[in-house]
Amino acid sequence: MSELAQARRVMSGLEYMRKLVAGELESSPMARLLNIRIVEVDAGRVVVTGEPSPEFENGLRIAHGGFAAALLDTALGCAVNSVMPAGKVFTTLEMKINFTRAVTLKTGTLTCTANIVHAGSRTATAEGRIVDAAGGVYAHGTATCILFRDTTTEES
Repeated sequence: MSELAQARRVMSGLEYMRKLVAGELESSPMARLLNIRIVEVDAGRVVVTGEPSPEFENGLRIAHGGFAAALLDTALGCAVNSVMPAGKVFTTLEMKINFTRAVTLKTGTLTCTANIVHAGSRTATAEGRIVDAAGGVYAHGTATCILFRDTTTEES
């Protein structure tokens, strides 16, 4: 079991997220690969940043939509995680994204802020928005997550 998974089993989601922001835990391989950083976290609200790199360009010389989707998915998931008690985890059931502007290498750093809309005993929903430094909206979306007890074992 990874250090991240072990930490998450004994900490609340908010405690875990705050340790990531403080640099006390290493971010996930996916976040490192995509240059996504969690920069701010409160219960029910998370801010993440990401910057497109040449590896993310598609044939149209714009960042593949998957980059913005991953940035949004990370923020939405982190917002949900920030309200989870220790030992409770989640996975995304559904995500909806609206792309409103093309991301290019010239776009620079993007910021995605996500907020909890609903956190029940079985599901949670969150909404988020990706903006540039000037406040221009590049994408916005929502996610529905299912919540469950972490039942993984060391052998899993």
